[in-house]
Amino acid sequence: MIVRGLHFSFDADGDAALGTLFYPGDDRRLDEARLTGQVPADDTDAPWPVVVLLPGINVAPDGYRWLAHRLVAEGLCVVTFAAIGSLGPAGRGITPGLDLAALAPDTIGTRPSSTALGPLLACLAELSADEHSPVAGQVDLDRVVVGGHSAGGTAALHNSDPSWVPGLQAVFAYAAHTMVATALGHGEAAVVPIPAKVPMLLLGGADDGVIAASRDRYRTDDGDHDPVRRTFAEAIHRQQGDSWLVELAGAGHFAICDPVDTTSGRSFLESDSATADPAIRELLGDLIAAFTAASLGRPSRANMEQLVDQSSVSHWERR
Repeated sequence: MIVRGLHFSFDADGDAALGTLFYPGDDRRLDEARLTGQVPADDTDAPWPVVVLLPGINVAPDGYRWLAHRLVAEGLCVVTFAAIGSLGPAGRGITPGLDLAALAPDTIGTRPSSTALGPLLACLAELSADEHSPVAGQVDLDRVVVGGHSAGGTAALHNSDPSWVPGLQAVFAYAAHTMVATALGHGEAAVVPIPAKVPMLLLGGADDGVIAASRDRYRTDDGDHDPVRRTFAEAIHRQQGDSWLVELAGAGHFAICDPVDTTSGRSFLESDSATADPAIRELLGDLIAAFTAASLGRPSRANMEQLVDQSSVSHWERR
């Protein structure tokens, strides 16, 4: 098996988006792809559950390719994308696709806030239905896991309802929370609840310089600012023993990215973001793989109970 990427475009509610579906390729059939580069799927574990990775603001999806490789090795397919849309006062750039009107005080929690998930999953259904596609009939859209980083993680958290995301089985997020900016009309330091109708994994770094530097968006007081832990405590009311908070010692905002693109986004807020500890990244991959496997009822190399017992985990909770 080799990991291959199938590139496609889609319309994310008016924003142009480029996506890549990573899938297990059959390395015994490379001669068939000699002229086209389209390697037929290795259907050993097919049809594959789908993991959708929602990007952070101005974070190129290449930074998540390592994670796609890690999860494809578990018998999954993984889709990354970059939609180019409005970033508010910051102009335009890479966005995970958030309908900010759906996050206003009078509408939050009443309807989906993701503008990309619906069109993206519809496009994947077309790719799987196309008999000429290398992944024809191999994508299982009844088993979908949505994950994200930073603002992409926030989008994943807010849309953790299978009635909004068909096939949704679990949600994970790194360096994300549901403390809402006061510019959207919410009170200071307000953490809003989310549906959490599926298992949840909330991951954070103990040395997240971007979240620390962003506090002015949410509050003007000098109180403790730990929106990730508060999100697990106040926003996720699920009590079925399948949801986790895991904080990694020494990890920053971009620990989930390899490489870190220092030309865009806010990586300059963390002086060592481009040299994140590979061991932390490996643990992140193991945690996401183990959580995803457990949520889908599939085997994995390690389980969550074993992984959170490592010295690199500075804090964890389960409920």
